[in-house]
Amino acid sequence: MASVEFDSVTRDFGSGRPAVDQLSLSIGDGEFLVLVGPSGCGKSTSLRMLAGLEPIQAGRVLIDDVDVSGRAPKARDVAMVFQNYALYPNMTVAENMGFALRNAGMSKADTATAVDEAASMLELTEVLGRKPSALSGGQRQRVAMGRAIVRRPKVFCMDEPLSNLDAKLRVSTRAQIAALQRRLGTTTVYVTHDQVEAMTMGDRVAVLRDGLLQQVAAPRTLYLDPDNAFVAGFMGSPAMNLVDDLTVLDRTVHLGGLALRAPSAVSSTTVTVGVRPESWELTTPSGDTLDCRIDLVEELGAEQFVHCVPLDETVAPRGGKVVVRIDHRRSVAVGDTVGLRVPEDDATYWFDAVGGDRIR
Repeated sequence: MASVEFDSVTRDFGSGRPAVDQLSLSIGDGEFLVLVGPSGCGKSTSLRMLAGLEPIQAGRVLIDDVDVSGRAPKARDVAMVFQNYALYPNMTVAENMGFALRNAGMSKADTATAVDEAASMLELTEVLGRKPSALSGGQRQRVAMGRAIVRRPKVFCMDEPLSNLDAKLRVSTRAQIAALQRRLGTTTVYVTHDQVEAMTMGDRVAVLRDGLLQQVAAPRTLYLDPDNAFVAGFMGSPAMNLVDDLTVLDRTVHLGGLALRAPSAVSSTTVTVGVRPESWELTTPSGDTLDCRIDLVEELGAEQFVHCVPLDETVAPRGGKVVVRIDHRRSVAVGDTVGLRVPEDDATYWFDAVGGDRIR
Protein backbone atom coordinates (compact mmCIF):
# COMPACT_ATOMS: atom_id res chain seq x y z
CA MET A 1 0.00 0.00 0.00
CA ALA A 2 1.14 3.53 -0.70
CA SER A 3 0.10 7.13 -1.14
CA VAL A 4 0.22 8.67 -4.62
CA GLU A 5 0.60 12.30 -5.60
CA PHE A 6 0.41 14.04 -8.95
CA ASP A 7 2.29 17.32 -8.48
CA SER A 8 1.48 19.76 -11.33
CA VAL A 9 1.90 16.99 -13.90
CA THR A 10 1.68 17.89 -17.60
CA ARG A 11 1.75 15.82 -20.79
CA ASP A 12 1.51 17.48 -24.19
CA PHE A 13 1.36 15.53 -27.46
CA GLY A 14 1.59 18.71 -29.54
CA SER A 15 -2.08 18.70 -30.55
CA GLY A 16 -2.76 22.30 -29.55
CA ARG A 17 -3.54 21.77 -25.88
CA PRO A 18 -1.95 19.49 -23.27
CA ALA A 19 -3.53 16.06 -22.86
CA VAL A 20 -3.01 16.57 -19.11
CA ASP A 21 -2.52 20.12 -17.87
CA GLN A 22 -0.97 20.84 -14.45
CA LEU A 23 -2.69 17.93 -12.71
CA SER A 24 -2.34 18.12 -8.92
CA LEU A 25 -4.03 15.29 -7.06
CA SER A 26 -3.29 13.44 -3.81
CA ILE A 27 -4.44 9.83 -3.33
CA GLY A 28 -4.41 8.36 0.16
CA ASP A 29 -2.87 5.09 1.29
CA GLY A 30 -5.35 2.31 0.51
CA GLU A 31 -7.79 4.62 -1.28
CA PHE A 32 -9.85 3.61 -4.33
CA LEU A 33 -9.80 6.67 -6.59
CA VAL A 34 -11.62 6.79 -9.91
CA LEU A 35 -10.57 9.06 -12.78
CA VAL A 36 -13.62 9.77 -14.94
CA GLY A 37 -14.44 11.98 -17.88
CA PRO A 38 -15.35 11.92 -21.58
CA SER A 39 -13.04 10.52 -24.26
CA GLY A 40 -9.91 12.63 -24.67
CA CYS A 41 -10.07 14.20 -21.21
CA GLY A 42 -6.64 12.85 -20.16
CA LYS A 43 -7.65 10.15 -17.68
CA SER A 44 -5.80 7.24 -19.35
CA THR A 45 -2.78 9.43 -19.98
CA SER A 46 -2.69 10.32 -16.28
CA LEU A 47 -2.82 6.65 -15.34
CA ARG A 48 -0.08 5.74 -17.79
CA MET A 49 2.16 8.50 -16.38
CA LEU A 50 1.66 7.02 -12.92
CA ALA A 51 2.59 3.56 -14.21
CA GLY A 52 5.63 4.89 -16.10
CA LEU A 53 4.23 4.02 -19.53
CA GLU A 54 4.02 7.67 -20.57
CA PRO A 55 6.75 10.28 -20.00
CA ILE A 56 6.09 13.41 -17.92
CA GLN A 57 7.02 16.76 -19.43
CA ALA A 58 6.48 18.84 -16.31
CA GLY A 59 5.74 18.20 -12.67
CA ARG A 60 6.29 15.06 -10.60
CA VAL A 61 4.64 11.78 -9.71
CA LEU A 62 5.31 10.61 -6.16
CA ILE A 63 4.64 7.21 -4.60
CA ASP A 64 5.02 7.18 -0.82
CA ASP A 65 6.58 10.67 -1.07
CA VAL A 66 9.31 9.37 -3.41
CA ASP A 67 9.62 11.02 -6.82
CA VAL A 68 9.32 8.19 -9.38
CA SER A 69 8.97 10.41 -12.45
CA GLY A 70 12.23 9.22 -13.97
CA ARG A 71 11.95 5.57 -12.99
CA ALA A 72 11.19 2.71 -15.36
CA PRO A 73 7.77 1.04 -14.95
CA LYS A 74 9.25 -2.06 -13.32
CA ALA A 75 10.94 0.06 -10.66
CA ARG A 76 7.70 1.70 -9.46
CA ASP A 77 6.01 -1.34 -7.89
CA VAL A 78 2.82 -0.62 -9.79
CA ALA A 79 0.60 -3.29 -11.37
CA MET A 80 -1.43 -2.43 -14.47
CA VAL A 81 -4.74 -4.01 -15.51
CA PHE A 82 -5.54 -3.22 -19.14
CA GLN A 83 -8.79 -2.92 -21.05
CA ASN A 84 -7.91 -5.75 -23.44
CA TYR A 85 -6.71 -8.23 -20.76
CA ALA A 86 -3.25 -8.64 -22.42
CA LEU A 87 -3.00 -12.35 -21.58
CA TYR A 88 -0.49 -14.73 -23.18
CA PRO A 89 -2.62 -17.03 -25.38
CA ASN A 90 -0.13 -19.92 -25.26
CA MET A 91 -0.03 -20.02 -21.45
CA THR A 92 -2.52 -21.46 -18.99
CA VAL A 93 -4.31 -19.31 -16.45
CA ALA A 94 -1.82 -20.36 -13.76
CA GLU A 95 1.14 -19.57 -16.01
CA ASN A 96 -0.30 -16.17 -16.94
CA MET A 97 -0.87 -15.26 -13.30
CA GLY A 98 2.55 -16.44 -12.17
CA PHE A 99 4.58 -15.13 -15.10
CA ALA A 100 5.80 -11.92 -13.44
CA LEU A 101 6.71 -13.77 -10.24
CA ARG A 102 8.77 -16.37 -12.08
CA ASN A 103 10.53 -13.60 -14.04
CA ALA A 104 11.38 -11.93 -10.72
CA GLY A 105 13.10 -15.13 -9.56
CA MET A 106 10.45 -16.52 -7.21
CA SER A 107 10.57 -20.27 -6.74
CA LYS A 108 8.01 -22.53 -8.41
CA ALA A 109 6.56 -23.53 -5.03
CA ASP A 110 6.13 -19.95 -3.81
CA THR A 111 4.72 -18.88 -7.17
CA ALA A 112 2.19 -21.71 -7.08
CA THR A 113 1.15 -20.73 -3.54
CA ALA A 114 0.65 -17.07 -4.54
CA VAL A 115 -1.30 -18.06 -7.66
CA ASP A 116 -3.52 -20.46 -5.72
CA GLU A 117 -4.35 -17.76 -3.14
CA ALA A 118 -5.27 -15.22 -5.82
CA ALA A 119 -7.25 -17.81 -7.81
CA SER A 120 -9.26 -18.69 -4.71
CA MET A 121 -10.02 -14.99 -4.13
CA LEU A 122 -11.19 -14.57 -7.72
CA GLU A 123 -13.00 -17.92 -8.03
CA LEU A 124 -10.59 -19.13 -10.72
CA THR A 125 -9.34 -22.31 -9.06
CA GLU A 126 -11.32 -24.55 -11.41
CA VAL A 127 -9.85 -22.96 -14.56
CA LEU A 128 -6.15 -22.71 -13.64
CA GLY A 129 -5.25 -25.31 -16.25
CA ARG A 130 -7.15 -23.69 -19.09
CA LYS A 131 -5.82 -21.28 -21.70
CA PRO A 132 -7.42 -17.84 -22.27
CA SER A 133 -9.25 -18.99 -25.42
CA ALA A 134 -11.31 -21.38 -23.27
CA LEU A 135 -12.47 -18.64 -20.87
CA SER A 136 -15.37 -16.21 -20.88
CA GLY A 137 -14.75 -12.47 -21.00
CA GLY A 138 -15.42 -12.14 -17.28
CA GLN A 139 -12.98 -14.95 -16.48
CA ARG A 140 -10.27 -13.39 -18.65
CA GLN A 141 -10.69 -10.09 -16.83
CA ARG A 142 -10.37 -11.86 -13.49
CA VAL A 143 -7.19 -13.57 -14.71
CA ALA A 144 -5.78 -10.15 -15.60
CA MET A 145 -6.74 -8.99 -12.11
CA GLY A 146 -5.11 -12.08 -10.59
CA ARG A 147 -1.88 -11.43 -12.45
CA ALA A 148 -1.77 -8.00 -10.81
CA ILE A 149 -2.80 -9.25 -7.36
CA VAL A 150 -0.10 -11.93 -7.04
CA ARG A 151 2.58 -9.27 -7.29
CA ARG A 152 1.30 -7.51 -4.15
CA PRO A 153 2.16 -4.09 -5.64
CA LYS A 154 2.00 -0.76 -3.89
CA VAL A 155 -0.53 0.56 -6.42
CA PHE A 156 -3.08 -0.97 -8.78
CA CYS A 157 -3.65 0.94 -12.03
CA MET A 158 -6.80 -0.13 -13.88
CA ASP A 159 -7.52 1.27 -17.34
CA GLU A 160 -11.20 0.72 -18.21
CA PRO A 161 -10.99 -2.99 -17.34
CA LEU A 162 -14.73 -3.65 -17.74
CA SER A 163 -15.41 -1.96 -21.07
CA ASN A 164 -15.24 -5.23 -23.05
CA LEU A 165 -17.84 -6.98 -20.89
CA ASP A 166 -21.58 -7.07 -21.48
CA ALA A 167 -23.80 -4.86 -19.31
CA LYS A 168 -24.90 -7.50 -16.81
CA LEU A 169 -21.38 -8.86 -16.34
CA ARG A 170 -20.03 -5.33 -15.89
CA VAL A 171 -22.36 -4.77 -12.95
CA SER A 172 -21.35 -8.00 -11.17
CA THR A 173 -17.64 -7.60 -11.93
CA ARG A 174 -17.43 -4.01 -10.71
CA ALA A 175 -18.92 -5.17 -7.40
CA GLN A 176 -16.28 -7.91 -7.21
CA ILE A 177 -13.46 -5.45 -7.92
CA ALA A 178 -14.68 -2.99 -5.29
CA ALA A 179 -15.04 -5.74 -2.67
CA LEU A 180 -11.63 -7.17 -3.55
CA GLN A 181 -9.96 -3.77 -3.23
CA ARG A 182 -11.47 -3.29 0.22
CA ARG A 183 -10.23 -6.74 1.23
CA LEU A 184 -6.69 -6.18 -0.06
CA GLY A 185 -6.45 -2.51 0.96
CA THR A 186 -4.20 -1.75 -2.01
CA THR A 187 -4.17 1.83 -3.29
CA THR A 188 -6.08 1.76 -6.58
CA VAL A 189 -6.40 4.27 -9.40
CA TYR A 190 -9.20 3.27 -11.74
CA VAL A 191 -10.02 4.88 -15.10
CA THR A 192 -13.47 4.81 -16.66
CA HIS A 193 -15.67 6.91 -18.94
CA ASP A 194 -18.77 5.47 -17.26
CA GLN A 195 -19.94 7.84 -14.53
CA VAL A 196 -22.25 5.19 -13.02
CA GLU A 197 -19.24 2.91 -12.63
CA ALA A 198 -17.32 5.77 -11.04
CA MET A 199 -20.12 6.61 -8.59
CA THR A 200 -20.58 3.01 -7.44
CA MET A 201 -16.91 2.03 -7.05
CA GLY A 202 -14.74 4.91 -5.90
CA ASP A 203 -14.01 6.22 -2.41
CA ARG A 204 -13.46 9.47 -4.27
CA VAL A 205 -13.96 10.43 -7.92
CA ALA A 206 -11.80 12.88 -9.89
CA VAL A 207 -13.58 14.42 -12.87
CA LEU A 208 -11.40 15.52 -15.81
CA ARG A 209 -12.23 17.60 -18.85
CA ASP A 210 -9.84 18.61 -21.64
CA GLY A 211 -6.87 17.64 -19.48
CA LEU A 212 -7.97 19.77 -16.53
CA LEU A 213 -9.14 18.51 -13.16
CA GLN A 214 -12.67 19.82 -12.56
CA GLN A 215 -13.44 18.44 -9.10
CA VAL A 216 -12.42 15.58 -6.81
CA ALA A 217 -14.75 14.44 -4.05
CA ALA A 218 -16.77 11.53 -2.70
CA PRO A 219 -19.39 10.32 -5.21
CA ARG A 220 -22.31 11.66 -3.18
CA THR A 221 -20.65 15.07 -2.86
CA LEU A 222 -20.09 15.27 -6.61
CA TYR A 223 -23.75 14.52 -7.20
CA LEU A 224 -25.22 16.84 -4.58
CA ASP A 225 -22.65 19.63 -4.61
CA PRO A 226 -20.97 19.97 -8.05
CA ASP A 227 -18.47 22.79 -8.48
CA ASN A 228 -19.47 23.66 -12.04
CA ALA A 229 -21.96 22.97 -14.80
CA PHE A 230 -19.74 20.34 -16.45
CA VAL A 231 -19.55 18.19 -13.32
CA ALA A 232 -23.27 18.71 -12.70
CA GLY A 233 -24.14 17.57 -16.20
CA PHE A 234 -21.68 14.68 -16.30
CA MET A 235 -22.36 13.01 -12.96
CA GLY A 236 -25.76 11.40 -12.78
CA SER A 237 -27.89 9.17 -15.00
CA PRO A 238 -29.95 10.66 -16.50
CA ALA A 239 -27.87 13.81 -16.47
CA MET A 240 -28.92 17.01 -14.76
CA ASN A 241 -31.19 19.14 -16.93
CA LEU A 242 -29.33 22.35 -17.77
CA VAL A 243 -30.92 25.41 -19.35
CA ASP A 244 -28.50 28.09 -20.57
CA ASP A 245 -28.74 31.82 -21.13
CA LEU A 246 -31.59 32.55 -18.75
CA THR A 247 -32.15 36.21 -17.90
CA VAL A 248 -32.31 37.18 -14.23
CA LEU A 249 -34.82 39.93 -13.48
CA ASP A 250 -35.61 40.91 -9.89
CA ARG A 251 -33.75 37.78 -8.73
CA THR A 252 -36.10 35.60 -10.76
CA VAL A 253 -35.78 33.57 -13.96
CA HIS A 254 -38.70 32.24 -15.98
CA LEU A 255 -39.01 28.86 -17.69
CA GLY A 256 -42.26 29.44 -19.54
CA GLY A 257 -44.74 30.09 -16.74
CA LEU A 258 -42.45 28.61 -14.09
CA ALA A 259 -40.71 31.26 -11.97
CA LEU A 260 -37.53 30.23 -10.14
CA ARG A 261 -36.09 32.41 -7.38
CA ALA A 262 -32.35 32.98 -7.72
CA PRO A 263 -30.09 32.73 -4.65
CA SER A 264 -28.77 35.97 -3.23
CA ALA A 265 -25.28 35.22 -4.52
CA VAL A 266 -26.43 35.60 -8.14
CA SER A 267 -25.16 38.95 -9.36
CA SER A 268 -25.02 38.44 -13.15
CA THR A 269 -27.94 39.05 -15.47
CA THR A 270 -27.55 35.75 -17.39
CA VAL A 271 -27.23 32.33 -15.78
CA THR A 272 -27.45 28.59 -16.39
CA VAL A 273 -29.95 26.75 -14.22
CA GLY A 274 -29.85 23.02 -13.50
CA VAL A 275 -32.51 20.66 -12.12
CA ARG A 276 -32.02 16.93 -11.47
CA PRO A 277 -34.57 14.60 -13.15
CA GLU A 278 -35.90 13.45 -9.77
CA SER A 279 -36.44 17.04 -8.56
CA TRP A 280 -39.19 17.85 -11.06
CA GLU A 281 -42.86 17.46 -10.18
CA LEU A 282 -44.90 16.36 -13.17
CA THR A 283 -48.41 17.84 -13.03
CA THR A 284 -51.16 19.27 -15.23
CA PRO A 285 -50.33 22.41 -17.24
CA SER A 286 -51.19 25.72 -15.61
CA GLY A 287 -50.11 29.31 -15.64
CA ASP A 288 -47.22 28.69 -13.26
CA THR A 289 -45.65 25.58 -14.83
CA LEU A 290 -43.16 24.81 -17.56
CA ASP A 291 -45.54 23.28 -20.10
CA CYS A 292 -44.14 20.46 -22.23
CA ARG A 293 -45.10 17.74 -24.68
CA ILE A 294 -43.95 14.21 -23.85
CA ASP A 295 -41.66 13.02 -26.62
CA LEU A 296 -40.40 9.71 -25.17
CA VAL A 297 -41.08 7.48 -22.18
CA GLU A 298 -38.33 5.07 -21.07
CA GLU A 299 -39.77 2.22 -19.00
CA LEU A 300 -37.20 0.87 -16.52
CA GLY A 301 -39.37 -1.29 -14.30
CA ALA A 302 -39.34 0.52 -10.96
CA GLU A 303 -39.22 3.96 -12.57
CA GLN A 304 -39.77 5.84 -15.81
CA PHE A 305 -37.70 8.52 -17.54
CA VAL A 306 -40.02 10.96 -19.27
CA HIS A 307 -38.49 13.14 -22.00
CA CYS A 308 -40.35 16.44 -22.30
CA VAL A 309 -40.05 19.09 -25.03
CA PRO A 310 -40.91 22.63 -23.78
CA LEU A 311 -43.78 24.25 -25.65
CA ASP A 312 -42.18 27.66 -25.11
CA GLU A 313 -39.44 27.75 -27.76
CA THR A 314 -37.49 30.35 -25.78
CA VAL A 315 -36.76 27.63 -23.20
CA ALA A 316 -33.92 25.57 -24.71
CA PRO A 317 -32.53 22.86 -22.40
CA ARG A 318 -29.32 21.17 -23.46
CA GLY A 319 -30.23 18.27 -25.69
CA GLY A 320 -33.57 19.89 -26.47
CA LYS A 321 -35.50 18.00 -23.78
CA VAL A 322 -36.16 18.01 -20.05
CA VAL A 323 -35.85 14.53 -18.53
CA VAL A 324 -38.08 13.74 -15.54
CA ARG A 325 -37.78 10.66 -13.33
CA ILE A 326 -41.18 9.40 -12.10
CA ASP A 327 -42.53 6.33 -10.32
CA HIS A 328 -43.53 3.32 -12.42
CA ARG A 329 -47.11 3.56 -11.16
CA ARG A 330 -47.62 6.93 -12.85
CA SER A 331 -49.46 6.67 -16.18
CA VAL A 332 -48.08 8.88 -18.97
CA ALA A 333 -47.93 8.56 -22.74
CA VAL A 334 -46.07 10.05 -25.68
CA GLY A 335 -47.90 13.10 -26.96
CA ASP A 336 -49.38 14.10 -23.59
CA THR A 337 -49.06 17.73 -22.54
CA VAL A 338 -47.81 18.11 -18.98
CA GLY A 339 -46.67 20.85 -16.62
CA LEU A 340 -43.41 20.79 -14.67
CA ARG A 341 -42.71 22.39 -11.30
CA VAL A 342 -39.76 22.42 -8.90
CA PRO A 343 -41.40 22.10 -5.45
CA GLU A 344 -38.26 22.62 -3.37
CA ASP A 345 -36.16 25.81 -3.45
CA ASP A 346 -32.92 23.88 -2.89
CA ALA A 347 -33.59 21.58 -5.88
CA THR A 348 -32.17 24.08 -8.36
CA TYR A 349 -28.49 24.63 -9.22
CA TRP A 350 -27.21 27.95 -10.50
CA PHE A 351 -24.11 28.45 -12.65
CA ASP A 352 -22.29 31.36 -14.23
CA ALA A 353 -23.36 31.52 -17.87
CA VAL A 354 -19.83 32.19 -19.15
CA GLY A 355 -17.40 30.10 -17.11
CA GLY A 356 -19.87 27.56 -15.78
CA ASP A 357 -18.79 27.96 -12.14
CA ARG A 358 -21.36 27.17 -9.48
CA ILE A 359 -23.12 30.12 -7.82
CA ARG A 360 -23.93 29.14 -4.25
